[in-house]
Amino acid sequence: MQGVAEIVLLPLFGAITIGMFKGIMPKKLPGVWASLLVGISFLISIAQVLKLSRLPVHHRFLTGTAFAWITGFGPAIHWRYYLDPLSGLWLLVITGVGMLIHIYSIGYMHDDAQKARYFSYLNFFVFSMLLLVLAGNLLVLLIGWALVGLASYLLIGFWYQRPSAVRAAKKAFVMNTVGDVGILLGLALLYIHYHTVSYPGLFQIFDHQSPTAFFEWTAFLLYLGAMAKSAQFPLHMWLADAMEGPTPVSALIHAATMVTAGVYLMARLYPLLRIAPDIAYLVAAIGAFTAIFAASIAIFQRDIKKVLAYSTLSQLGYMFLGVGVGAYTAGVFHFMTHAFFKALLFLAAGSVIHALAGEQDLNHMGGLWRKMPWTTWSFLAGTLAISGIPPFSGYFSKEAILGEAFNLGHPFLWAVGAITAGLTTFYMFRLFFLAFFGRPRNQKLYDHAHEAPWVMTVPVVILAVLATFGGFLKGWLNQWLAPVFALYAGASHAGLESGPLWTTGVTVGLAVIAFIVAYMLYIRKQTPVNAASEHGIGQWAYHAWYMDAVWTAVAVVPFKKIGNAVMQAETGILATVKGIGTVVWDWSQDLRPLQTGYVRRYALSMMVGVGAILVYYLIRV
Repeated sequence: MQGVAEIVLLPLFGAITIGMFKGIMPKKLPGVWASLLVGISFLISIAQVLKLSRLPVHHRFLTGTAFAWITGFGPAIHWRYYLDPLSGLWLLVITGVGMLIHIYSIGYMHDDAQKARYFSYLNFFVFSMLLLVLAGNLLVLLIGWALVGLASYLLIGFWYQRPSAVRAAKKAFVMNTVGDVGILLGLALLYIHYHTVSYPGLFQIFDHQSPTAFFEWTAFLLYLGAMAKSAQFPLHMWLADAMEGPTPVSALIHAATMVTAGVYLMARLYPLLRIAPDIAYLVAAIGAFTAIFAASIAIFQRDIKKVLAYSTLSQLGYMFLGVGVGAYTAGVFHFMTHAFFKALLFLAAGSVIHALAGEQDLNHMGGLWRKMPWTTWSFLAGTLAISGIPPFSGYFSKEAILGEAFNLGHPFLWAVGAITAGLTTFYMFRLFFLAFFGRPRNQKLYDHAHEAPWVMTVPVVILAVLATFGGFLKGWLNQWLAPVFALYAGASHAGLESGPLWTTGVTVGLAVIAFIVAYMLYIRKQTPVNAASEHGIGQWAYHAWYMDAVWTAVAVVPFKKIGNAVMQAETGILATVKGIGTVVWDWSQDLRPLQTGYVRRYALSMMVGVGAILVYYLIRV
């Protein structure tokens, strides 16, 4: 376990030391210390991945036991780690992108009085996610899963003085707890039936099974956890509200850590999805719907961070679409490229917000390319990547997913994904044009704007390079992940296949048309930001199709009524009990004078009583 343990424990050590000594640490030390430890974890991750690459292809995994954990209640459950190409890729992204976000945060949180607490939470977040992906069984994964939820609660509600931040943190925690219950139940079913929750043991079992209702239900319960953590419809509402945390937190949650945990779980358990085909299709269908649903909302948003939040929802839908149809490598490939361009977009947006004294409304932006050239060009790279414009990274991964969906006989899902690609291009270039081009819509803020300091700009530029050229890692990634998805017989379409040439032409063509429309509306015609979101369908989309109101009506109001009814019933019961107690108390007060404590009075009372009884019987006789 040497080497692997350090990857996980170094960020935990950082979280503990910063938390314990934040009161005596020099002002700049927490950020430097936290970044250094995640950086060392990144270097060790590279070393472990290189070690993994030297193993034979079909034995390319490292596993070990830290200690026997649960014994005496049937088969023992051990605290194990499991490192293979899939978890290795997640390690590199979490620690690599996480390190850049930590470094960026040094500049972004420079003036915050609570930055030591912030970096302690940030290190704890990285630790939790690393524990999750290195888990050797589902029970250890569940612990990491829960800790990630706790870390997100702490970071989303970091500015706890704001009521909106507190509400957002609670909302994220509660909705993710729904998913945690699903994973716990699915894990319990597997353990009861097969007496193991380790990955190798489960994979060997799944490999020799046929589809049954048991596997469908188990897969559904585990997917419920992934649905909540990765914000798939209808458990998606918490993700947009997570913007209440500092912007680097949004980058970490949306790009490298929390929201991709569900994708990791589904990709890791691909042998289960193969013997639960109905749930696999459900994963793909909900993913496709989430992609286009979130894109329709992003089109009408005015907050720069909310546009990016809903774009994350949409891109997560693509990942689940890929994994659900069996294009496992394509779904994971999009996770990697998304980590590059989404972290870039959030950090670049953070630079804009930092330059405009905290302003996030697109109504107050415009013309920033003159003041922030590095941020502008970097943001453009991220916009082109997420839009799927060749040769930027998002083009390769998105086309791999759509191509596989079409090849595997899902033309409708392909069509939904292609339309979503066009919508993505439109709302991203809408954001880009409104923020960086046109006339300044708030002259005072524009005059104040300036390029971010180097500690913020350098990570943004590095991510821009990765977002631009990361797609060329396609060949390497295909070979790297092949042993994972071909490890057990029956895994299909593990590679990265393209669809027919005309399907690529359609998606790229839709993206080009969307770009032209965005250019005409927001550059040539200077359309006001609010024009489409103040009435009609735009108003519905701006308010996220009122899904919060739907959930309130379906889940909150009925349970609130039940709670009120229980409280009223409890009040009645308490009143009854209190009334009985009052009567008894009154009687006791009336009878109290009879208890004098004088023996002669008790004897006299007994004699009177006996005499009364004798008189009664004499009269009767």
